[in-house]
Amino acid sequence: MPAMKNLIVFSFCFISLFSFAQNDIPTVEILTVVADDIAQELTVTYQLNDTENDDCDIWLKYSIDGGTYFETVSSEFVSGDVDAGVSPAVELTLVWNYAELGAEITDVHIQLYASDSQDVDIAEMVAQVDESELLSVLESVVGERHYSAAPAHLETVRSYISNAFETAGLQTESHDFTFSGNNMRNIIGRKPGAKAEDITFIVDGHFDGVPGSPAADDNGSAVAGVLEALRILSQYNFEHSIRFIGFDAEELGLVGSLRYVQTGIKPYEDIQGVLNFEMIGYYSDEENSQTLPAGFDFLFPEAAQEVADDDFRGNFLTVVGNVDSNPLLSAYLSASAEFVPELRLISLSVPGTGTMTPDFRRSDHARFWDADMEALMLTDAADFRNDNYHTPGDSIGTLNFEFMKNVVKATVATLAELAVPIHASSDSADLSIVLGIDEHHHNFPGEMSVFPNPSDGLVSIQISNAKQNFRARLEIFDLNGKQVHREILNFSSGASTAILDLQALPAGSYILILNAGEASRSSSLIIGN
Repeated sequence: MPAMKNLIVFSFCFISLFSFAQNDIPTVEILTVVADDIAQELTVTYQLNDTENDDCDIWLKYSIDGGTYFETVSSEFVSGDVDAGVSPAVELTLVWNYAELGAEITDVHIQLYASDSQDVDIAEMVAQVDESELLSVLESVVGERHYSAAPAHLETVRSYISNAFETAGLQTESHDFTFSGNNMRNIIGRKPGAKAEDITFIVDGHFDGVPGSPAADDNGSAVAGVLEALRILSQYNFEHSIRFIGFDAEELGLVGSLRYVQTGIKPYEDIQGVLNFEMIGYYSDEENSQTLPAGFDFLFPEAAQEVADDDFRGNFLTVVGNVDSNPLLSAYLSASAEFVPELRLISLSVPGTGTMTPDFRRSDHARFWDADMEALMLTDAADFRNDNYHTPGDSIGTLNFEFMKNVVKATVATLAELAVPIHASSDSADLSIVLGIDEHHHNFPGEMSVFPNPSDGLVSIQISNAKQNFRARLEIFDLNGKQVHREILNFSSGASTAILDLQALPAGSYILILNAGEASRSSSLIIGN
């Protein structure tokens, strides 16, 4: 490997996740990347724009797993135009000392972020929760969903959730497991955080149902809640990561969440809170429509009295945590009071992992309690209110969408406050493409030149001093590593030229590689400048 990589000039499309009327998000665009293998320094030049000309906070992240998880580079190892107080300019420079990287720099993806530290309006997020969107999801999900009684619709719903995650731009995966010889599948999506993305918050709900029931409240309402939260939160950047999960096999004994806690959590994740939707659509303002579990008044006398004082109306959301989850419970109550004051809450904090109160372990949150993680069950109280529970009567027409909307509002507000919204955008580069071209010079049959460069899309490749006729494979990649053009070219001995028509390619920067046998030549190529 040469001591200094050739300078490759390129341009990236920035990611702007949301634009606010009050203040535009700054944009950052990587211009060049140079790696010095001797000094183990990566020099990044970039352009920073901000409509209001605000000074910005700049930080660099890197990934060594192909771009799934990014670590923020410590300020100890990066210098130049970085950290707080960077003014917008057409060319800025930072230098990363990657001596402690523990991997080849050509195996790294980088992300460069810019934030103008402007506040993001959580109330604006909350206001976007829409009853019609909740209804639309429920109409797609409702129906018998069971691995033996109705496997086809269960699979349809799995695919529906997975497609929604992918469409929203989440890192989406299937967490497969077997139970009693049957294939099951949790659907997991991840929205990475912009800063400390190891810190992770989860919103989840199970999507399976019991045989013989359309399972609208239990638990189609949860699927609708998760996907509506996704629709809104996916538009924003957050400092921390949010996972959206559809759990399978909950009705078989919380099996999907158990397997997830056992084998699905990534080594880099620090899960700091789980918000579990468990039936969030049934509401009743009739007297004596709410019953309480045996012993409830003894264990939770204040909550029991509050229900009694309202004549046992089933017009509230029960928010259940355990004692170790009290910080998360407080965060939910606070966010709900601030952003959705019309939502009535009854909150409970059970001792230990809830083994003394089994009625409050009847959903996927319990598996996180067992693993010493903070988790809440958000519930309309199931069969203590809804007489349609686990029956053919659990249909869409029995649900209250105003109530469901308010539950999702409170959850969106809580997740946003915990994950910390950030007014930022980013640009990225795959250094295996930018820096990692492996050239074999000794056997290449001639000397290559590419012109004009930059080009309008009509490009000439000239080979000179070729000792013989030869065929070569041309490959052109964009700077995310995607192959955008490929063809076979024929060259003659001496000097010859091949004309390429690349006018269909978007304007931008590319890597051109010409392969002749085991030898290759490469060149940067700019189109449209």
